[in-house]
Amino acid sequence: MTHKINLGMVLFFLLWSSCRTQQPEVAYVFQQPGWNFSCPSLTSDHQGHVLLTWAAMDTAGNRSQLWMARIGVHPLRVMEKFAVPHTEGVYPHGENLPKLACTNSGFWVLAFGTPALRSSNPYAGEVKYVYTTDAGKHWSAPMPCVTDTSSHDQRYFSLAPISAQEIAIVWMDDRLKVHPEGSTLFFGIVHPDGKITGDTPIAYNLCPCCRTAMLIDSQQVLHVAFRQILSDSIRDIVYMASFDHGQHFTRPKRISADNWAIHACPHSGPSLAENAQGLQVVWYTLAQGRGIFYTHAARRQFAPRQQVSDFNASAKHAQIQTLPDGRLVIAWDEYPSVNGQNQQQAIAAHQRIGLQLRTAEGKWLKTWYVSERGYDVQYPVLYPIGNNQLILAYTRQQGRDAAVVCRMVTMGH
Repeated sequence: MTHKINLGMVLFFLLWSSCRTQQPEVAYVFQQPGWNFSCPSLTSDHQGHVLLTWAAMDTAGNRSQLWMARIGVHPLRVMEKFAVPHTEGVYPHGENLPKLACTNSGFWVLAFGTPALRSSNPYAGEVKYVYTTDAGKHWSAPMPCVTDTSSHDQRYFSLAPISAQEIAIVWMDDRLKVHPEGSTLFFGIVHPDGKITGDTPIAYNLCPCCRTAMLIDSQQVLHVAFRQILSDSIRDIVYMASFDHGQHFTRPKRISADNWAIHACPHSGPSLAENAQGLQVVWYTLAQGRGIFYTHAARRQFAPRQQVSDFNASAKHAQIQTLPDGRLVIAWDEYPSVNGQNQQQAIAAHQRIGLQLRTAEGKWLKTWYVSERGYDVQYPVLYPIGNNQLILAYTRQQGRDAAVVCRMVTMGH
């Protein structure tokens, strides 16, 4: 049954916060009394439309469903918005956010997490997806990512279109565990008939609560990154690649020898992008520094890491995107780290979003921040729409109330 929501949408002015200036910017806020909206994600279709998806859950926690909006640019506007059929039961989770992948033939897959019904673990999840072959006009019934009944927990998936008729998917699974705390990474391909082929384990001992990242580059190389448990207690980011659309993968390789020893899950995975200089990566660690770090690779050789956030331990949930001219934009959320304040005082402040612009070669250009007075803003996602503009979406939280904000970012040179 589809739960209809009379979606409230507010257009208003927000303030950018930066070290130099504050200027008003126009943004759309998706909100509705009695409902919480969160977990935004951005992509585009074969016609160049920007697509925003998010999760809606009623404040009683009884009903939930995915929503989608088609976003126009120049100027920023909402062209269409609708509840996606057959997505009831989605479990909103910012690190395990729903994701949409689109091919140039109109074949789309929208994957999302739900509570696992056949597990005694209250935290266990199940990955499901719906698909369309006509660019969103008609949607399938929900499909389970895994039909093997020996699997009781799936989560932290990523999607990437690898041809006009194929969308690759990776996800964590509790099958074939070789470490009591670790998960196994599986790979498969979704086809226009809705079936997944493959269901193949490709890596083991994954940190079970940090998201995965996957990218298909301009040379049709498939890149996968995730946090792995190494030597029992080290949880660093590792990388794999496939040169044959997932038939074979290289052995996992650390992107940086952080050697972060921690017997807990950081709840913050990596993000990938590509430009002419090679693969670009951002991630979170508290080893040999703290916060968000950046590196890039050419021929799978990763350069020494660089600090992104200002040595701030609360900086997490990093995203990276490439502008058409090759420059890089990084986003993350954090609590302000104010000189003279202790950690508890800093955390009492509201979360903000950090943005950083770098050259195509990875050199720092500028850092600035987005904040909203009285709100926590978190889990940013980015989508470039020009050399100096991109769309930024994030969850805005105040107490138990949550909304999704979508806005244009102009960066300058």
